Amino acid sequence: MAVKQDIPVVKGCFKAEKSFPETGIFIVYLDQQHSFDVVLSDGDLTLEVEYENIESTKRIGPGNQEFEAFKQLLGNAPKEEEIRSFLLGVQDPALKEFLLPQLLPLNPDTNVYWLRHHFWDYTNLTSANTLINPFFEKNRKTYFERVLGHHPDTVIYHLSKLLEGPMDPNVRKVLVSTATYTYETSNYMGEDKVFVWLVQQYYNEGFADWISKDDLAKIKEKANGLSSELIGNPARDFAFDTQQGRMKLSEVEAKVTILYFWDSTCGHCKKETPRLKKLYDEYKEKGVEVVAITLENEFTNWKKYIDEKDLTWINGYESDFDRPNFLWYYYIPSTPKKLVLDENKKIIAKNLDVETTLRTFLDDYLAGKVK
Repeated sequence: MAVKQDIPVVKGCFKAEKSFPETGIFIVYLDQQHSFDVVLSDGDLTLEVEYENIESTKRIGPGNQEFEAFKQLLGNAPKEEEIRSFLLGVQDPALKEFLLPQLLPLNPDTNVYWLRHHFWDYTNLTSANTLINPFFEKNRKTYFERVLGHHPDTVIYHLSKLLEGPMDPNVRKVLVSTATYTYETSNYMGEDKVFVWLVQQYYNEGFADWISKDDLAKIKEKANGLSSELIGNPARDFAFDTQQGRMKLSEVEAKVTILYFWDSTCGHCKKETPRLKKLYDEYKEKGVEVVAITLENEFTNWKKYIDEKDLTWINGYESDFDRPNFLWYYYIPSTPKKLVLDENKKIIAKNLDVETTLRTFLDDYLAGKVK
């Protein structure tokens, strides 16, 4: 909560003009044991407060009578239909705007597909009051976690319709920021496409004026790197060295190629590489190949690790980082990183866990269940 206005009390009396633009439900805070809520709408508000009997506070002004009636209704353990009926019938615009977003739109055959188009029907996105509404914060979480789903193209379609519609500029900024964080940090494969779209649509166009120059540069760099390796994109071809000579990714012949970026001294790689080796030994006869490219530029430890772990897949490195190499085409902020490519080197999966999701994905793909 934030303090919107300080009002001095002189000999038990106070009077002030509201100095902030927002309307809705606010808390009048006297001290840690004494506070009460009021509706601030258009018009005068009169309060009579007994310090030792705060529950008896009288509020006279637009919306306050309806607010008291609503609280009384809640005290009687009403059914959801009664709450919905009351809120839809509220007359004061400030109170209605504040309370209605707690409802979800309903129709006789409500389902998630319908709800995606109507989720914000009871929220006034054109009003700055929305930013101080706790139901807006709750609804944002529900919308991104439970309503939009996880198909990137579907998410982009609905976000585009939402963000391009009528909206208070600061509400739009909050929704763009929330969406950016949600899809930048998503654990669902493929949702980085939404993050890239957001950056291209808003951050590259000068919309994100609330973040620092350095943070903006990092976001743009990440989105630019991810944009070339989205699910469905052809993997960027590059040449690399092996102990047998130089070759290109496009020259690898396999039903499935796992492109694995790693470092023999990386702690996470030391855990992941043996697990990937076990999977490779099981699937190489089924047409699965691993192209493991080290990020190292000194190869003593790398060669020793390969020999010790018997890594018989294609082991690659770059001996001259001044020429075009894999780092020019792939975003690798940390290791290990995995991209799964089909026979034509199109990206079909990425960053799947070796022991669970990658194994399941390979079984389904090789069986023709995944296109």
